[in-house]
Order: sequence, then structure tokens, then C-alpha cells
Amino acid sequence: MKSIPLSRIRSPNVMRISDAMPEMGDDEMLPAIDAETNAQNRDLAIAHWLLGPERTSIDPEANAAYWQTLAASWNITEAEARRRLCANCEYYDNTPGSLEAMEAVPLDAYDMDGGGRGYCTRFDFICHSLRSCQAWEEKEFEED
Repeated sequence: MKSIPLSRIRSPNVMRISDAMPEMGDDEMLPAIDAETNAQNRDLAIAHWLLGPERTSIDPEANAAYWQTLAASWNITEAEARRRLCANCEYYDNTPGSLEAMEAVPLDAYDMDGGGRGYCTRFDFICHSLRSCQAWEEKEFEED
């Protein structure tokens, strides 16, 4: 199986669900992203971390039940929850190297309306900019 350098998939300082495994350095290799593992990890995030909504929309009234549930889990307003997207999450990696690595995984139905692809370094699957989940953490941007 073709391998991808760890540094091309995620930042080495990001906490991952697999942190219980031995730590790997930047020069070590991870198995290539594959469609089956991607789908399994995504399904776990849907089932256990409220990954969604299934059908995304920029309409501020769409998917109200989903956003209300997610907001309640964070104890914030629905409007605040709608601003917490994968696109601005600490674990969302859409760097050119990650985008290139994700090209190995064919598009599926979940890719068709979620916005741009990015790699979730927390749960190890391909996520999308217009979705969110309970594990969302604010991305820390570097100042110039």
C-alpha cells in the first residue's frame, strides 16, 4: 500500500483520537487514505459526535433541528453553533498536501453538498467545510 508522509496529512501537534498509539515523527509514514477506512471513521463521527448536517445549506433556517441539538451540546445559541464549521475548526486540514492526498479517495454522496474537502485530523477522515461536530475547537490562526 502506498504511504503518505505524516507531515503531508496533518500537523504533528494536533490531538488525534488515536493518541493512545505510539507517537510518530514527521518523517514517518501513515497508511494511505483509503475509501473504506474513511467511510468507517466518518460513520463513527456521525454516530457519536453529531457530525452533520447530512444535507448542508447556507440558509439560516435550514437544518434547525441539527443545529439546535449541536448548540445544546455546547450550551450556546443556535446562531453561535452555525458559525462553528469544520472550515474554521482546529482539526480541519485543507492544506495543498492534504488536498492532494485526499484525491486518492473517490468522491461519494457525502462529498456532493458539504462544501470543500478537508482532512479531519481528530477523527482521521475526509470532512467538509460546511459541516460541524461536537469535537469542534476554534482554530488558532498565526498573526503576521
